[in-house]
Order: sequence, then structure tokens, then C-alpha cells
Amino acid sequence: MMKVLAIDTSRFETRVGLQVGSTLIEKVCTEKMRASQELLFLIKGILDEADLLISQVDAIGVVTGPGSFTGVRIGIAVAQGLSAANSTKVVGVSSMALYAKSGCSMLGDGNFLVSLLAKSPDVYLGAYHCESGKPNLVCDEFVLNYIADFQPSRQILDKKWTGLGDGWSERELIEKALGLKLKSVAVKQKPSMKDFLDLCTDNLQAPKRKPSDLVLPNYIKEPHYSVAK
Repeated sequence: MMKVLAIDTSRFETRVGLQVGSTLIEKVCTEKMRASQELLFLIKGILDEADLLISQVDAIGVVTGPGSFTGVRIGIAVAQGLSAANSTKVVGVSSMALYAKSGCSMLGDGNFLVSLLAKSPDVYLGAYHCESGKPNLVCDEFVLNYIADFQPSRQILDKKWTGLGDGWSERELIEKALGLKLKSVAVKQKPSMKDFLDLCTDNLQAPKRKPSDLVLPNYIKEPHYSVAK
């Protein structure tokens, strides 16, 4: 029976989930930017509720961003520290892959263009094709300045997309910059913890899984921070 701990500190709130077989437990701190104070407390609480020790967890999933610069670093540091102390696997999950997984859960398989707010006039974009419930990258995630000249990838122009994420508040400008029209935009506040844990399980079963010590922040705007030294 697989036991997976999930950590998401990529946005304003701090979320922790635990899946033990078919049982899912979630704990959330809704106070903004409190990951450094609350994350370990939430992890202890969720393990106590499940009557587990951290050494009994099979894997730790962590959202690697893009998102809060500091929050992402805290989540990954805690995941790596727990991994090093207990020889537990760590699996990283992109924020945008998580939104694509959410879209697939909500709408079924298809093409999802995820847009997340960065510092205006930038947005993060990730193009995913979902098949059999699993999101697959169509091209590298990237940053779009929607008021500057941009040459989109042919892989993006060749498909019909459903938009996901909070970045589509600037839909008209983004569509103009990309030279495309979305099929629709699906409104959903955030991916569920079940989506997150399911994606962790998918990634753990992938034939080419990144080693635990190479799970790093996904800083698309500053990619040199995302490369092991």
C-alpha cells in the first residue's frame, strides 16, 4: 500500500496531503506566506492523524513552481531534508502540470494551455496534452511578455487549446501575443489535493524519473537557479 506525502508551498497558502492506499488526508494553512512557520507543523499533524512515522512514507511529492520564489524554496528544502534523513524518494511536480492534471480530471483528455500570473506584463505558460488522464508537455514551459513581440512555437499554433489558470485574466492580450484563439477557458480556483497526489503517483511510475537530489525549483524566469551546481 503506497504512502505518499504531498507538499505545496508554491502559492499564498500552505497545503499538505497524505495518501495511504485509498485514504486521503489534507491539511491547509490559509494564512498568506506562512510556510516557514507552519509547514513542519502541518506535516507532523497529518502523520499523527494517520498514525504514521515519516520513515514509513514511501515518497514525498513537492510542487516545484513556478510560484512564490521563497515558498517554493521552503517546500523543496523540507522535502529534501526529510528525504535525506529517511532515504525517501522525492518527486517534483510543476505547478502548470498540476493545473493540466486538474483540467483533465474536470474535462477529460485534451490540450490544455496553462497560464499563471507572474509580474505584469509577464505570465507563465505551459502547453500540455493529456492522454489517459496524464499530462505531457508539448513544449518547454516559458514566460510570455504579452505586450512584446513574440514568436510562438509551431507546436502551440497547431492545436486547439482550453485555457487553465489565473493568468487568463489577460486573455485578449495573451491570445494576441500568441496569435491564437482559445477554444474556451475553464474556471476552477485551484487543483485539488487528489489531483496532486495522483500526479505524484504517475510521476513515480514514470520510466525516467528525476533523482531525488535533482528535484529543484522550477524558476522559468531565472533558469540558472533550476540547474544543479
